[in-house]
Amino acid sequence: MMTKSLLSACAIALFSFASANANISVSNTATCAASTIVSDALTTADTNDKIGVSLDFYYNIPANSTRTWSYNFRANTEARVTVDGDGDTDIDVYIYDENNNLITKDDDTTDYCICTWTPKWTGKFTIKVVNRGSVYNRCHFLIP
Repeated sequence: MMTKSLLSACAIALFSFASANANISVSNTATCAASTIVSDALTTADTNDKIGVSLDFYYNIPANSTRTWSYNFRANTEARVTVDGDGDTDIDVYIYDENNNLITKDDDTTDYCICTWTPKWTGKFTIKVVNRGSVYNRCHFLIP
């Protein structure tokens, strides 16, 4: 299993290589793809078997799309998911428990979302992020 620091180093190397080579240009699509690969790997590497691991990463949510992640939260401890977009589109966040019950949501008309709750049990929760706009939105995700 790759560690967060190794994945971060790979991401930095990828973007450094692309920007240092005049013959290579990185399109928004390539940047989105690289961001997707790295953040998916970070999420998978850190959360599948661990509880309470902090996450702090950026992810490009494509236009008119939904992305989901699973994350383990601890019982009787305040849980918080913050998503801060780049200002271009409306972003909504929905949190579901392992039984697919909606626990909390932030679905106002902004791209700054905070969902806070206290799980009754330790387990895996689904974080669903929806980009309601016609362009991608670069979002900063924070799960302390």
